[in-house]
Amino acid sequence: MNGERPNKKRKRGGKEEELEDTYMRKLAREEAKDEEQRAKKQKKDKKEKSADFGDAPSKGKDGEESDEETFTIPKHETQLPTTTDTDIEAEKATRTVFLGNVSSLAITSKSDKKTLLRHLASFIPDLADHDPPHKVESLRFRSTAFSSALPKKAAFAKQEIMDATTKSTNAYAVYTTQLATREAVRLLNGSIVLDRHLRVDSIAHPMQQDHRRCVFVGNLGFVDDESNMNSEDGEKKKSKPPSDVEEGLWVHFSKAGKVESVRVVRDPQTRVGKGIAYVQFTDENAVEAALQYNDQKFPPLLPRKLRVVRAKGMKRRMDKKPIVPPTAIGKPHLAKAASGVYNAKISDEQKSKLGRARAQLGKAGAFKSAESFVFEGHRASSKQGKSGLKLGGKKKGASGKPKTRSSKRGAAWKAGGGKKGGK
Repeated sequence: MNGERPNKKRKRGGKEEELEDTYMRKLAREEAKDEEQRAKKQKKDKKEKSADFGDAPSKGKDGEESDEETFTIPKHETQLPTTTDTDIEAEKATRTVFLGNVSSLAITSKSDKKTLLRHLASFIPDLADHDPPHKVESLRFRSTAFSSALPKKAAFAKQEIMDATTKSTNAYAVYTTQLATREAVRLLNGSIVLDRHLRVDSIAHPMQQDHRRCVFVGNLGFVDDESNMNSEDGEKKKSKPPSDVEEGLWVHFSKAGKVESVRVVRDPQTRVGKGIAYVQFTDENAVEAALQYNDQKFPPLLPRKLRVVRAKGMKRRMDKKPIVPPTAIGKPHLAKAASGVYNAKISDEQKSKLGRARAQLGKAGAFKSAESFVFEGHRASSKQGKSGLKLGGKKKGASGKPKTRSSKRGAAWKAGGGKKGGK
């Protein structure tokens, strides 16, 4: 009995040790598995954070990645990169082109609008690949005359367009890249789409207007279709084939040389012409050939006799200087806006004269020239003369005796001994 008990105790102790070892190994395996899963999760989070922010997660003392979120130092609002509405509009302007002499059929017909869009994107396949890809982002029409009194959006939706004044309109096309915008100006200007010459110009960098390459054209028709207009007697005019001023200038003046732009001056609301236009060529020599079209007409597009002369450049007139109002003294931007001619800088002396004239003569005197006035504060000189000035000293040739009546009687009284009656 005494010998079996120790054996049983040792066996019981051995089983307890095996159970304990099994349990500890199981816990170790679970901890290792959890640690492995935690490491995978932290590695995945690290990749996501590095992809989003470009910052590596911080590590603890033991080299393990900490679970705490990374702390970013706050910055002042003036140091944060902000984009205002002005910056957005300026960036959009670099991708926008102006389209002139666009056929009004592009507004009323969907197929013609698709034709115009295909023409605007015709050069894009020849460009290099870009991200974002080159394409026409939007197209909007402007300077369109409507035949009804509805608001512009409603009249545009109903396609109530006034074709009697002109068959053309203006538009703006926005590209997705600046490269496409530059190529559109270079390749599409002067091209023909919908039977009309298209004028393409950049909004951010417009073409330079040079009067040496430009001619002035006058005596043009005010509207294209004059059959709908009433004569002076109140009767309608005889039916005439409708003209086309803008397209006629493109067609006929292209014979003199390559036309860069045609600008017909019109009313912004009704699109009624004012009878004048400017045609600019790429070469100065084309101006000489265009002057031969003076007193000629080219029906049916240009049924009137044209008046073609050289375009004159605006010159600064220095001979007639405008009178600067007193509110613009010392303020060049106000002085320039006060008149349409060139304003020279005002000297300090002119400023003082204008200011003193206003102080002594009021507002009306401020607009008068102060050159004829002599004001206090200017040193007198010999050039001004001595008339009207009381100068000290004795005059040359003077005896020094008074010549008045009372002085003569006094002198006679003294000569007589100072007695009455000379006694």
